Amino acid sequence: MNLQKIEIKKLSSTFNDYITEKTCEVFSTLLKEPIQHKLTMLENNINVRNIGLTSKQIKLHSVRLNGKGDIHIELLYTLRLEDAMKIASKLLGSEVNKIDEMGESALQEVANILTGSFFNALSKDTGFRIDLSTPTFKEGELEELLSEPTNDVNSNSKDIVIADVLLTGKNSKTEIHMIIIQHPEHAKKLISHESKDIEENKYSDKSNTNLLGGQNDAIDDLLKNL
Repeated sequence: MNLQKIEIKKLSSTFNDYITEKTCEVFSTLLKEPIQHKLTMLENNINVRNIGLTSKQIKLHSVRLNGKGDIHIELLYTLRLEDAMKIASKLLGSEVNKIDEMGESALQEVANILTGSFFNALSKDTGFRIDLSTPTFKEGELEELLSEPTNDVNSNSKDIVIADVLLTGKNSKTEIHMIIIQHPEHAKKLISHESKDIEENKYSDKSNTNLLGGQNDAIDDLLKNL
């Protein structure tokens, strides 16, 4: 199942709106500087091995999260060591010279906040309910890091939709890639939604504290306090 050109254009516009509305604002608050972003939609029938976001020889730090419920979206944040240390230093309030356990926790928290902002914008726009996972930290080359989230979306890795969002601090030039991964069916659902047609309480798990869509007071409070 492939997306048509017009659907890819609409999905790109939708993601851009969410990132501009919430994610860039939150990341700007974290880094204390303006944020620029560039979104690239990768074509249909993509081969994960050929994604050229960075050199295959560079070992990256990454944090993975996903949102499941009315739709399924995988998010993978990847960054180089120097950028990981800059971001961890900002969050911890002291200079970080290596990514140890504290650094990993800081990066996971940043990814959690960025993801919360993205899904809050999505839920506000669509009414979709989304169950947000806990973040997991991992190091490796890009192909290896992408394999798990793409396989969870679809075992046929060519039948997926991937958007790469490069977030860059305007002053420090700190960079982080926010890679959005979806099955085409869920991408179509996102761009063709009609909020008024979404059934109330279609997706609910009262035991989950990371539920988005007007039901996540913890993340809402966290975003307000930034």
